[in-house]
Amino acid sequence: MKLIDDKGKVFGIINVIDLTVLLILILLVVGGGYKVLNSQPQVVNKSENVVVKVEISGVRKPTVDGIKVGDFLYHYDRGNLFGKIVDKKVENYKEEVPTSDGKIVLADVPNKYRVILTVESSATITDQVTIIGGEHTRIGTQYRLKNKNVAVFSTVLGIEVK
Repeated sequence: MKLIDDKGKVFGIINVIDLTVLLILILLVVGGGYKVLNSQPQVVNKSENVVVKVEISGVRKPTVDGIKVGDFLYHYDRGNLFGKIVDKKVENYKEEVPTSDGKIVLADVPNKYRVILTVESSATITDQVTIIGGEHTRIGTQYRLKNKNVAVFSTVLGIEVK
């Protein structure tokens, strides 16, 4: 008995192409089942209060004045609550500037400010991520936040569980 007969069938039963497709389907089903059965369940903790440090850089005075302690901040796109502002620090915004002797120094940029906000929020903390307002929040994450007065780009500087 020939392995592949004159009609291209393996042992006269099934076509080579059909057999290849069938094997690929079986491998996909077995691989998918293995992945689902061996995946580790995500550990979800209860909601916890966190303090988030957020930086807003290079903004003008009207934007600084539009951010007030006690205001609530929301994610710009989804509108979910990010948290309540409990502290605000304002500094002059600085940029690197080359000097005449070739050095790079930080110099104040006129009429631009850097705002550091301390925001209290409720977060869901898992073993892999902190979720605030439905968004994965990590140090360095950049968000567009808003309140009733302003919309700004911000960067998360730190997250501390209370």
